[in-house]
Amino acid sequence: DVIEDLVRDAASRQTNNAEFLGLANDTIVDEDDTKYYLSSQFGRRESANIIWQLELCLWLHRGGAFEMSVKAVKETVLAIRIGIATSSWGRCHQSLDTLLKAEPDYPMDFDAGKNLWRSMKIIVVNDNVIDGIDGVSSGGWEFLVDCRRDEATEMLRDGKPGQFLIRPHTQDPGVFTLSFRTNLVPTEPTPAANYDETGAIDKSKQPSESESSQTARKIVKRDDVVQHAIVRLTDSGFRCGSFGPFVTLVKLLHAVSESLPFALRFNDPPIKGVIKERGTLPSPNSFLFRKMALHSRSDFFQLQGSSKKIKITDIDDCIRDRDPSDVSLERCFGLFAQLIFLTELRKQVCALAAAVDEDESATAMPKAGIDETLSDDFDGSISEGSLEIDEEEVIGVACRMVRPLLNWVRSKEIDIIDEIAPLMCDVDRTPSVVSLSSAVEELDETLEHTCFITGGDSLIRRMIQAGSGVEFRTLRVGEAGNSVIVVLFGRSDAVKWMISNGAARDQADAEKKLKMMELMRIIEPITSADLSIPKSYAATHPATESRYRFVDPWEVEALESKAGETANAALGRARYQTMSVGQIAGSCEKIVRSTGGLHLLGLWSTLKGGITLTKALCSAHPPWERDAGGDLLMKGGFLLESSPYENSIRQHLYGNSLFRRLNLPQRFLALLQVELLDLKNVTSPSGSSSLTAYALLRLKRQGSSAPLNHKARSLDSACTQPRKISKSSGLNAPASWGSLVRFRFPLPEFVNCEGKSFDADRESLFRGAPTCLQLTAYEKKFMSDAELGGADINLESLGSGGQIEEWVPLRAGKDGITWFARIRISLRFELMCMELSTNDGEEVKFKNDRCPSVGLKKIQYLSRLGAHEDVKGVKNSISTPDLAGYFGQYLY
Repeated sequence: DVIEDLVRDAASRQTNNAEFLGLANDTIVDEDDTKYYLSSQFGRRESANIIWQLELCLWLHRGGAFEMSVKAVKETVLAIRIGIATSSWGRCHQSLDTLLKAEPDYPMDFDAGKNLWRSMKIIVVNDNVIDGIDGVSSGGWEFLVDCRRDEATEMLRDGKPGQFLIRPHTQDPGVFTLSFRTNLVPTEPTPAANYDETGAIDKSKQPSESESSQTARKIVKRDDVVQHAIVRLTDSGFRCGSFGPFVTLVKLLHAVSESLPFALRFNDPPIKGVIKERGTLPSPNSFLFRKMALHSRSDFFQLQGSSKKIKITDIDDCIRDRDPSDVSLERCFGLFAQLIFLTELRKQVCALAAAVDEDESATAMPKAGIDETLSDDFDGSISEGSLEIDEEEVIGVACRMVRPLLNWVRSKEIDIIDEIAPLMCDVDRTPSVVSLSSAVEELDETLEHTCFITGGDSLIRRMIQAGSGVEFRTLRVGEAGNSVIVVLFGRSDAVKWMISNGAARDQADAEKKLKMMELMRIIEPITSADLSIPKSYAATHPATESRYRFVDPWEVEALESKAGETANAALGRARYQTMSVGQIAGSCEKIVRSTGGLHLLGLWSTLKGGITLTKALCSAHPPWERDAGGDLLMKGGFLLESSPYENSIRQHLYGNSLFRRLNLPQRFLALLQVELLDLKNVTSPSGSSSLTAYALLRLKRQGSSAPLNHKARSLDSACTQPRKISKSSGLNAPASWGSLVRFRFPLPEFVNCEGKSFDADRESLFRGAPTCLQLTAYEKKFMSDAELGGADINLESLGSGGQIEEWVPLRAGKDGITWFARIRISLRFELMCMELSTNDGEEVKFKNDRCPSVGLKKIQYLSRLGAHEDVKGVKNSISTPDLAGYFGQYLY
């Protein structure tokens, strides 16, 4: 009893060290010569000294040197695993990785363990659930029998199919033999009768006539009904033939049982020859320490900065020369890696603490033996209730065991909040600004994607003013009666204007600036070689003549199918790719490796850190939602709260800023789906007549006056397929329409969470996200299509993941409102990966092939139906208000 008390006391102190380490300010990026390192050094050193002594106590207990209760064994196992995490914390990531992979060979109940930590809000990673197997109480070691092959065959020959035992090797402690009874029936001559223990004939074991007739054709020897398989304990786990490796023996037995035509009988352990001596059973942590011993003989490899050289060190796998500019980023990734490790360790430890061992009841003193075991001086203080362990008491004891670890996890959650989800003042901080002239000088060098290059939108704003000398023309592509208008300006005019207005020193400087604007996708070049146009147009517009179109940062794409929602595209001023696990892992690899070396990268891969980090950032609440519940924001008696639509945009702009702060490529794109459900004519009392209808739709900003008709519409508009609407009966009966249109637009870079650009010139040209849906309905006729009416639908009441459905009146000029359309609009956001590569001109063609421009792609498609420029261009002789209004039709 004294020995057990000493062991339990040491285990308790060891577990409490975890809570102490949670209060230390030692992080993963602190070196060993700092005061932060010393703040946790005492706890880590004490853990390293105690865990080996506790593990030795487990071996002495199994060896029969002294007995320990089930509760004491469980506390010791927990203390050892928590101690390994404490001593290896921030210094040996390989040991932490091994700790998660090598689960203890001890009963575990993950479902019961959830009750210990499910009330704590924590990032959820993949669950590792162990299938419960009835009858297994000691991890499968209760089937260990000390016998030879012939003795095992004799013991199992007359048993039931599925009975098995495990035989240890006489010379190699890592080799075992699995012997099991098959469902075969022997056909060779057997003894005349089988006798039971009393000497009488046991008729139940005599083969029946039907069994003899079925197996008469195939000879089965008496010893063949028992099969034997070799089980090996390697550095990766338990193996049996093609099965494995498994971290525990019971998992291997379960896998073998599922592959057999009969199930192994786990609830029927052998009786004779069972090895009951504790000395022949290994410690529950034996597999863990076996792997750690193998790793201790391997070299630690460390990547040394940008030199790409591997340095071998035998101390710590995360100590290196660090770049001060990356310390903040490395701190974020390091803290998150440690948090998800603790989350996974918490699941393992709680499952171990909450599991009820079948031998636990044996440790309680039976009622009948009280008088026999206690002395005459016993005062009767032990009641009957104290001898029974109910479920609540088990949970209470488990909570006491794991409370320090849970407090450690909670402290790490608090530490990482400001790193992962900062306040608005940190998110809306203006990025580093680089002028266009400086960027041109570094065009052939590496430019960081986080740099904000200004000056391109300023040139556009000055270029469209009256008297600039730049001529703008409209390119019409598509059919004659259904064309799309694109505003273009010539390259030569832009070069001349930039030189004359002092925006460029000479022609070479002007061309470099235009090239930089192309790379930034402020403008997009269009030549006759890019279009499928008639020869007459190509003859007057050589392929060498370049024209440009303006690119809206909030550019809207009308999708043709659902597959286009996540298709690769150059949309707005960035290029987006379909998100994949490989891209997420690759984006984290460099910074994780620089933070803790290859071993931290291995731990990060085991924990699926990239996916977990993405889920955490996507679910992070913005600061204004965390502060919800206070007073309403009022100004001048009016409520300043944002609309659901604006708030959804703000939320996901905040999410994009979190990804941007960590140099991750994930970005949100907005997806808006419009369903045209019904069409009704209010002037037809006998019902709507049969007609063929289609609609033109466009997302726009409030106040935009761009045309939306079948003769001229903008590039971001969509046209539905004509659908025949049959005549419906009844008073004002609606007619089924059934058309669907999808739009998507990016949430651009270098804007704050309100959607306002850090560049005033860009903000004046392209002011915020589209907030209105413009709809025009037409009736398809043989000669000329008739307009049924149009409407502008405000999207203020539309929130993320929600939808609005309403009847919209269609106003048709002088005729007023005669038609109503029932529409349903839904909004959601899709996560994609943005290219974070540098502005290297040599890779532009490769990027365009991988992520084609949605605007240029649509122009190329429509140009097959026809293309021409207006003969009368938009001259700068037009007054300024008219010119600005003209561009407002297409830019705003």
